[in-house]
Amino acid sequence: MNLARKITLYAVTEALRSSSARPPAEAEHLLAVAARLVAGEEFYDDSCRIEFGELAREVARHSPSALEPLTDFITAGPQLDREQLRDRLRTDEDDTPENVDERVQAVVDTWRHRWLSAVGSEALPSALKRVLEELDAGRGLIESPLAALNKVTSWSGPNSPISQDEMSVMSSTELVAHLESWHDTGNGWGPGPSHEGQGRELSSLITTNPRALDGIEGLADRLRPTYLRAVLQGWEAAVKAGIELEWRYVADMTQKILVHGDTSLFPQEGRDFDDDADFRGTKKAAVNLLEELAQQRETPAIPAESEKVFADLLIGEADSESAWKAYDSDESESGMDPLTLSLNWQWPTRVRGLLNLISHGKTTPWYEAARSALERDIERLDRRGASRAVIGQALGRLVTVDPDWLTPRMEELFGSADGLSRSQQIALTTAMAVHRYHVAIYDLLTPSMIAAIRSSEPLVAGWQGQSDPLQRIGEWVVNAIVRGHKTFEDPVAEAFFATAEPKVRGAAIGRIAWSFIHAESVEEAIRDRFADLWDARVKHVRSHPEDKLELNEFYWFVRSGKFDASWWLPRLKEAVELDPELASQRSMITKQIASCADADPRGAFEVARALLTNRAQEGMSLWDLSQNAVPFVIARAIGSGDEQLKQDAVLFMNKLGENGNPGLEKEVQEVLDGKITQEDVSD
Repeated sequence: MNLARKITLYAVTEALRSSSARPPAEAEHLLAVAARLVAGEEFYDDSCRIEFGELAREVARHSPSALEPLTDFITAGPQLDREQLRDRLRTDEDDTPENVDERVQAVVDTWRHRWLSAVGSEALPSALKRVLEELDAGRGLIESPLAALNKVTSWSGPNSPISQDEMSVMSSTELVAHLESWHDTGNGWGPGPSHEGQGRELSSLITTNPRALDGIEGLADRLRPTYLRAVLQGWEAAVKAGIELEWRYVADMTQKILVHGDTSLFPQEGRDFDDDADFRGTKKAAVNLLEELAQQRETPAIPAESEKVFADLLIGEADSESAWKAYDSDESESGMDPLTLSLNWQWPTRVRGLLNLISHGKTTPWYEAARSALERDIERLDRRGASRAVIGQALGRLVTVDPDWLTPRMEELFGSADGLSRSQQIALTTAMAVHRYHVAIYDLLTPSMIAAIRSSEPLVAGWQGQSDPLQRIGEWVVNAIVRGHKTFEDPVAEAFFATAEPKVRGAAIGRIAWSFIHAESVEEAIRDRFADLWDARVKHVRSHPEDKLELNEFYWFVRSGKFDASWWLPRLKEAVELDPELASQRSMITKQIASCADADPRGAFEVARALLTNRAQEGMSLWDLSQNAVPFVIARAIGSGDEQLKQDAVLFMNKLGENGNPGLEKEVQEVLDGKITQEDVSD
C-alpha cells in the first residue's frame, strides 16, 4: 500500500506541474485532489516523505493555505508508541527519566526536521517555517532533504540479453525462435544475462501486448518453464489492467501447462534462480491466472463460453495432489500470516479461485462442480491455515450467494461458543479483519466471537491488519451498538466489556471514533448513541478506576469534529482526571481546545491545565507549548472578564514558566495584544 501511495503522490505531482496547460475546471479539480492528498493521514508515513515533500512544494505554488493540515501532523510528531520508544532509548536500568526524555525529544526533533525540510521553507505555513528555522539553526541545514535516507550504491538483479523494446519489434515467430535458441553461457562471475532476466522482460511485453505470441503452437513443449511462467504472469497482469486476451489461445496453453508433468526437459542453466528447474512455478502461475479470471469482472469482458472453459480448468486440471503435498510438507518459517501464505502457494490459490467461481451465483453452469471441489478441499487437514483464511476472506460472498450451504457449516468452519480450534480462529479473525461491519455477519459469528473473547490464549491472526484480533471484535461490538443493531445486553458486547483488557476496549472505542474523522457526515442518531456509549464506559471507570486505560483514546472523539465542544470539553477534563495517561496525547487535541477558548474560556483553560498538569514528560519545550496553543488558551482565560479565572490562569502561566518555559508570558502577551490570532494558531 505504501508503494501505491508513493506512486499516487508522484503521479499527482507530475499532473499538477502541467496543470497550467489544462482547462481551468480540470486544473481546479486536480488542485482539489492534491489538497486532499496532503491532508490525508494515510500519506503521513516515512516511506512517503520524499514524494509527499515534492507534492507539498507543488501545491504551495498554487494554494499555500492547502498545507494548513501539516501543522497538526508535525505537532503530533511521529506515530510511534512513546513508551516503547522510551524503553528502547533507555541505556541501562539506572538511566534517569530526564536523560531518556532528552533522547526521545531528539528522535522527535530529527523526525520533524526531516519532514519540514522535505516540504521546504518556501512552502511551509508561517508557524512551521519558524520551527524549521529553529531546527536548522540548532541542528544544521539538511543539504539534500529530498534524498533517500539509506541509499543502495549498487545493485543488479536478473539481466536480459535483449530489452522489452527489442522484443516488441520482433514478429511472434522471431521472438519464439530467439527464446528457444538463447542459452545462458555465463561463467558464474558477475550478473550476466539470464533466462530469468529475459523472462521478466518478456512478462512486461506480454502485459502491454498480451497477443504478442498468439498463433504460435506448441509453446508448452517448446519453451523453458521460465518463459512460460513469464507469459502467464504477463497475461494475469494484462487482465488486471483490463486488457482483453485471445481467450481460446490462453485457455489452450493454460490447459497444456497444467497437464504437463512437473519435470522439465530443459537442463537448468545459470546460477540459482536464473532458470526454473521444473514446471511447479509455471503451474502456480497458471492457477494464479485462472484465479484472476474467475473473479467477477466487467473489464475485460470474457465471453460466456470462455468463462466456462476457464472454470472447468480450475475445477479439473488445476486440482493437483502434488501442489497440496508441496504446500502441506513445507516446514520453513516464512513469518507470513495465513492469508498472505494463501497468496504464495498453488493449492490455497486454487481454493480462492473456487470461491471466486461460487461467487458468480447458483445459476452458473459450473456452480455445483465448484462447490463440490471446494467441499473436498476444505475437508483436508490444513495445519497451516491458508485455506481457512481464504474461507474467512470469502465469508461475505458466501452469505450472499448460498446461505443455505453456509449456515449448517458455520460451527465447523468458524467454531462455536464452546471453543475455537486454531483453524477456526484463523477463519474468524480473517473474516473480521477483511470485512467491514455487517449485522448479518455479526449474527453468524456471534458464538465464535464469544469463544474468542473468552479464550485464555492470544488469538491466531489470520491476517495481520491494523488491529489485533480481539480489538477488531471490539470494533464490531462498538459498531453494532452505535448503529442501533445491538445493545450492551448483546452477549458479545457483554463478554467483550466484561472480559477484554481495558486497553483493548479503549483501543476499539478509539478506532471507531477515529473512523468518524474520515466520514463526510455522521447521522445524529449514530453520533448520539456513540456519545451514550462513552458515558456508559466513563460511569464504569468511575466505579472501577483500575480500568482507566479504557479512556485512553478519547482524543479521537475530539479530533473527529463530529461532536460539539460543549459535549467533549467536560468529558475530556474528566477523562484526563480519571486516566492521566491520556495527557500524553495532548499534542493531538490542543488545537481543538484553543479553537473553543473564545466560546468557553474556562472550559478550555481547565482542560489545558489538566492535560499539562498530568503530563508524563516534564520540561516540555517552549516550541511544543507554543504549537499546542497554550498561550492562546491562557490569554483567553486572562481576558475573559472572570477575575477568578484570570488569577488561575496567571498562576498556571507562572508555574509553567518556572518549569522551563520562561518565554511563555511573552507569547501570552502577544495574543492579548493581537499579534497572535486564532488564524496563526490554526496555521
